[in-house]
Amino acid sequence: MTALMRSETLMVFVQTGVLFLFVKSILRDWGTFSYLDTGYALAVIMISRWIFDSIGTYASMPILLMVMLYAWRRTRSLSESFLIGLQVGIWSIVIDHVSDLIVYALKFDWGYLLTFASLQLLSLVILNVILMNTHVKSTFNRPSLNRVTGGLLLVIYLYIIISEGLNDELRLVVSNLVVLLVVIGLAVALYDEYRITIRAKYQVQQQQAQIKNDTRYMNEIEVHYNELRNFRHDYQNMMLSISEYLKTDDLTGLQEYYQKNIAPVTKRVADEQYNLEDLSRVKVKSVKSILFNKLNYAQSQGIKVHFELKQVLERVATNELDLDIALGIILDNAVEAVVGNYHGEITSAIFQTAHSTVFLIQNNLFEQLPPLWQLKEVGYSTKGTNRGLGLNRLGTIVNRNENMILETRVLENRFVQRLTVAREEV
Repeated sequence: MTALMRSETLMVFVQTGVLFLFVKSILRDWGTFSYLDTGYALAVIMISRWIFDSIGTYASMPILLMVMLYAWRRTRSLSESFLIGLQVGIWSIVIDHVSDLIVYALKFDWGYLLTFASLQLLSLVILNVILMNTHVKSTFNRPSLNRVTGGLLLVIYLYIIISEGLNDELRLVVSNLVVLLVVIGLAVALYDEYRITIRAKYQVQQQQAQIKNDTRYMNEIEVHYNELRNFRHDYQNMMLSISEYLKTDDLTGLQEYYQKNIAPVTKRVADEQYNLEDLSRVKVKSVKSILFNKLNYAQSQGIKVHFELKQVLERVATNELDLDIALGIILDNAVEAVVGNYHGEITSAIFQTAHSTVFLIQNNLFEQLPPLWQLKEVGYSTKGTNRGLGLNRLGTIVNRNENMILETRVLENRFVQRLTVAREEV
């Protein structure tokens, strides 16, 4: 064997062996030793020279496939092993081209092997330092993104290998095609990643809104519990006072005490009472929370409130966050329309049919309203400027949910809004 052949054989062995070292580093598989894996890598290195002699430039393809098989034995993931194999293959080609440039620039004709081995060793050390001190991964958690990235790298890799035998004009055409395919692939991958990120962000917002509603609901429950405790304490004191009147047979004083202290309380309790029991049939926590808080606030403002639900509401076939926002806007507008009026009243109900769930909310009117289309314009409000964003936003929310329908009507002296949520087809 001549010195030239020995040099070429050693170069092939080094190029092939480095691929396996890079795979082991990328997988952070420094401390694991397997006789089977080591024997497989050595076997590929030994036959690499024969492969190069048989098919020449295209020998890197079957060798790269065998490197991918080595990576698959460690990851058991086709997408990850495919991506890792292409990464180390393309990086080896990059180092090969850089070595050629250095040798050409320095006129170091006999020093390619030394230059290539030195650069590979340096890059291997840098890679290991980065991996040991960071959590950087060469693959993605989602197999689909691994496949897309791997496909783009495969296009680049095939172009590098195949273009070696093309003339300049054809190489230019192929180069433009490769650039176009890579740009399109990157755009698709980025859009997919953006879509998933937005969906995850939306889910987090929904969870945060759910937590906020649950917290607000629990706070209101605590307030009512404290009111109940105070009422029990007042009731005990009232009974003691009545007992004292009865012990002394002071019926005249008892009647006067009743008219002055007990009768007003009885009337106030009767006036403030609303059908809270029906809210217990709402099993969708976020919907129950928004209804409870808005109706309770309306009651605290002296508004008569009625709520009706005859069947248990187990679920809604739409985005809960959008439904909560829509109900909140409708109820806020209803409260704003009647607050401060002695006869202010809000009636709300939920009706369920075989194909839909209907949320009905109406309030009485104390002023002449403009046309409905004008109420839905951005910025318009009967209460002043820069306050009319609710109905416009409500329309936006309903329009982006295909199974939501909003009907708005004025019937005599009542403003009625009917929000229908179509059920999913079974």
